[in-house]
Amino acid sequence: MDGERITLRLEPDILELIDDFVEKRPEFSNRSHLARVALRAFIEGAQETPMSEEKGNRVTIEVPMAVLHVMRTMVKEEGLYNSINDVILETLRSEFVSKQYLEEAKKRALEARHDAMQIL
Repeated sequence: MDGERITLRLEPDILELIDDFVEKRPEFSNRSHLARVALRAFIEGAQETPMSEEKGNRVTIEVPMAVLHVMRTMVKEEGLYNSINDVILETLRSEFVSKQYLEEAKKRALEARHDAMQIL
């Protein structure tokens, strides 16, 4: 492969994540291949939308490393969540969606279902 070589220093835990990722996904032949694809995707994605802005129903955020560590612990070690995404979604729901709103939404959904059944 033609190209210029670069050196990248990574912590052991990041290398372990990379190796686990490459091992589970045969479309990536090695670390270098993953790095090339990931860097290109990151740069192209960053050019399309600025960081921290919406992209469809997705939002990119940056969190402090300590917070990310806590979220990973809640997922991997404590098994409280299936993914970091689940941690974030639950946190957002609990902060922005009141229990009263949820109950009203459930009630509306049940009424709509009931009305639809009446039509049939």
